[in-house]
Amino acid sequence: MLLISAAFFILLQRVLLYYISYPVFYPGYGEKAGGFWHINPFYSFINIYTVVGLFASIKLLKYWYRNQQVKAELENKNKTSELALLRTQLNPHFLFNTLNNIDSLILTKPQKASDAIIKLSDIMRFMLYDTSTDNVPLEKEINYLKSYISLQQIRLKDPGFVKVNLEGNCLGKTIAPMLFIPFVENAFKHGQKNVAAPGIEIRLECLKDSLNFEVINRVDVSAEMNKDNTPGIGLANTKRRLELLYPGRHKLSIKTENGYYISRLHIKF
Repeated sequence: MLLISAAFFILLQRVLLYYISYPVFYPGYGEKAGGFWHINPFYSFINIYTVVGLFASIKLLKYWYRNQQVKAELENKNKTSELALLRTQLNPHFLFNTLNNIDSLILTKPQKASDAIIKLSDIMRFMLYDTSTDNVPLEKEINYLKSYISLQQIRLKDPGFVKVNLEGNCLGKTIAPMLFIPFVENAFKHGQKNVAAPGIEIRLECLKDSLNFEVINRVDVSAEMNKDNTPGIGLANTKRRLELLYPGRHKLSIKTENGYYISRLHIKF
């Protein structure tokens, strides 16, 4: 195939040179060059290798492109599978912690426990029907966050212990579901409870093409010293989800500063 292509290329070159190039640009040179069938071995050798190189380059390019397609498809499948796994890990983790909270109310405050179960059913409805999609309306995520905070506040004596500030216009924007809740859950779990309100501050700022989310709570030193070494599933999963869903479009900062645990998240839509 390559030899036939090379021969065809040489013949085509001779036709172009002898009948077009020579008559137009170099009149009379065709006869001096030895006629139509006079072929210079050196140039013929160069032509053959040019054709071989051209065909080899095309074949390598097609092979590279096919490999890139397969690689991209595998990466996409792996990403989808990993996100599905992270989601299935996150939901039971949240449910486990919430049921523990309700269990502590059943004997001492049965009415509050009943109210908590109703709120939990609303939250579970969101988790079952909305979190199966890649994105949800931001206002739905905010309502879910409010329901979760309300559920947690049943256990608190001071209704003003949690301060929530919502700034900007959040309508019409979408976000990955259950992205904020692990930060708030972590604040309730590890934050100090015996401090003056607000013990937990939550701020969400919606901008034109991005958002800022911040959770601040006092560090419970005794809890930090006595907690087990099991890594936090919620925060670990959230970090990984951010890497997969918002690569290069998010900044996450988690630090302890002056007795406060501060989580800051910036997402660009």
